[in-house]
Amino acid sequence: MTAGYQPGANGAAVDMRDPAFLHDPHPAMAGIRAAGRVARDVQGTWLVSHHADANAGLRTSHLSRDPKHWSGYAHYRPFIAESTLERVVETWMLFNDPPRHTRLRKLASVAFKPKVVEALRDRIGQVTDALLDEVAGKGEFDLMGALAQPLPVRVICDVLGLPPEDFGATKAWSDALAIIVEPVTRRAQREAANRAAEEMVAYLRGHLRRHREGRIDDDLLGALIRAQDEDGAISEDELLGNLVLLFIAGHETTTNLIGNGMLTLLRHPGQLSRLRADPALMQTAVEEMLRFEGSVNVIARHTVEPYAVGDTLIPAGETIFLLASAANRDPAAFTDPDRFDVARSPNPHISFGAGIHYCIGAPLARLEAQVAFARLLERFPELSLADGAPRWRPLINLRGLEALHLRT
Repeated sequence: MTAGYQPGANGAAVDMRDPAFLHDPHPAMAGIRAAGRVARDVQGTWLVSHHADANAGLRTSHLSRDPKHWSGYAHYRPFIAESTLERVVETWMLFNDPPRHTRLRKLASVAFKPKVVEALRDRIGQVTDALLDEVAGKGEFDLMGALAQPLPVRVICDVLGLPPEDFGATKAWSDALAIIVEPVTRRAQREAANRAAEEMVAYLRGHLRRHREGRIDDDLLGALIRAQDEDGAISEDELLGNLVLLFIAGHETTTNLIGNGMLTLLRHPGQLSRLRADPALMQTAVEEMLRFEGSVNVIARHTVEPYAVGDTLIPAGETIFLLASAANRDPAAFTDPDRFDVARSPNPHISFGAGIHYCIGAPLARLEAQVAFARLLERFPELSLADGAPRWRPLINLRGLEALHLRT
């Protein structure tokens, strides 16, 4: 077994900052996967691209989600040392291992149980219809600004009990904070994220105070407040930090799912026609959108002890990127993986992760996408691309479109 890995041993190192990668990561992902079970990027991060290995990495207790296990954390302090941003991120269930993760996730999971999510179906339909009413008859509109961005934000505001009229401010904060899960960020981006964290935490403190004064306890926020005030099951900092997390996670990837999915459908007119002819395929179609052009490229884990992938032993204190985009097109897991098939089944994609950190909001994201696409295809039977080369956001991890201009 090899103790460590030399860059170049399994092929050329990959630079995920390359504009070609940002525009279309799939050729590079295929190259990484073909090179072997383990590779390195130009910064030395370990890359795991095969479906079986990535799935195992997501499920094992021998890897950590806590970035402080990375040996370079104390030196680089990726979230600005001693900042509000760092303190907020350190409370996130996303960046914690059991038992803290278990406790926090259990408290938040009440809002995402199947019956609770299904009860939101009518509300999601009402919001979708209202948003589409605003663009009906215009002839051309930007799907991202008209639907993909506002729909998930309004729904997560409902779930968290936040006033919908605060949409503009909360969305701006979320956009700034989303860079937290980016592998490479500039100092200016981290400073902007810290300002957003300060402003959002102050906003949420005021909202918590109003909830307590009004004795509102019939929503998720009320339940979390009771858990803090009565049971001591969550601290004030943990409550505030995880409200920030739930807001960001509750809409960021869903926005990209709607945009990426619509672009993929329009680029595969035969599959779009098939879905229009058989709306019962909507559930498998959304799963295929998640697999084929997912919202997340990489999922980070950290070694707390030497960790073996095949014949390579990755030392303790290292960061591993489990490449979801590569795993989701692995021919060992998917037949004809570069083919978009709205009826694909089974479809064991890992776009929502796996194991104890499986996306808590996955049922809500699925429902929002299914309702949004059903309404879109029903309202606009002649949808087409108005821009043949839509621009992708210049992000490594969160894959989504800046805009998607459509003709009706």
